[in-house]
Amino acid sequence: MTIHDHQPARSAAQLGVAQRVIAVHEDHAEAERTVQALAEAGIPAGRTSIVGRGLTFADRGTGRLSTGEVTARGAVSGLIVGALTGWLLGLFDLVTSSVSTWWLVVNAAALGAVLGATIALVGYAATRGRRSFSTPPTLTASHYDVLVDADLADHAVRVLTER
Repeated sequence: MTIHDHQPARSAAQLGVAQRVIAVHEDHAEAERTVQALAEAGIPAGRTSIVGRGLTFADRGTGRLSTGEVTARGAVSGLIVGALTGWLLGLFDLVTSSVSTWWLVVNAAALGAVLGATIALVGYAATRGRRSFSTPPTLTASHYDVLVDADLADHAVRVLTER
């Protein structure tokens, strides 16, 4: 941990409130522990901020999707859209009254599942599976600044140097 006692900064969460960097940490958990220590010393957590700096956005491949997985995902999406469409049609009486709303929802969901699976398969075939990998995005920071409102910064630095 590096303790700072300089430079006013502004947090997006508290726009217009001058804050100062009082500590810099390599990981977020350590920055959270610093805020916890400050809160235990009587500095309100609402007057502190943790700001990630040196942000990096990365997609990490976790595997390829099979034809079955692509089809299943398309079917589930279509099922949800179809069921919602059927429910809305029944809710606003946009179909003949001889059809039960629940029957309409079930049929629209089934049709949506078939159409969703078909559209997903067509897209999969059109790209020849080149875009069939799973990549959950991650956002990481090289370091995390702990900021405190300027009027409490001197007290916060004393608290951290005494621990």
